[in-house]
Amino acid sequence: QPGAAEDPVARSALPVPAGSIPLRDATRIEPLDERDPPRRLSIPSVEVDMPVAAAGVLADGQMDLPEDPREVGWYRFGPGPGEERGSVVLGGHVDSTRYGVGPLARLASVEVGARIVVTDATGTDLRYRVTSVERISKAALPTQRLFDPDSAPRLVVITCGGRYLPEAGGYEDNIVVLARPA
Repeated sequence: QPGAAEDPVARSALPVPAGSIPLRDATRIEPLDERDPPRRLSIPSVEVDMPVAAAGVLADGQMDLPEDPREVGWYRFGPGPGEERGSVVLGGHVDSTRYGVGPLARLASVEVGARIVVTDATGTDLRYRVTSVERISKAALPTQRLFDPDSAPRLVVITCGGRYLPEAGGYEDNIVVLARPA
């Protein structure tokens, strides 16, 4: 695939500075089996419909992402959909040499006001409306703001964007979609 990274392992995380993703106090996080984690992401206006898997943090502080760009990861140390506070963060790859181009390749085409639906483990659909779509340099990605566990409730969807830089082994930017409960 043109623009796809040569090494899928090198693309297994959102490239953010080590330790910059804020963690919630573990005593405040219910175990996954007692929560209703997201299971599906749907953005009808750009024909995105994909499964969601729980994701953690790599040793270098970056968000761990599913290898397959047809699946999106949910940052399981942050809020889940439907919680009263914080950013529900979903992140995934735009493409890979092994799997090709994924649905999040269309994320940059989402328009403000578009509807996003996150379905949780109980089958409940949580609806969001897009408030912004940004292309942000990976070097300037505001992880503290995007992963904020104490913000007003919102959904953050992140993937790669911009030019593919072979010498860096990845894309120069991130596409970030912010949405509020509808």
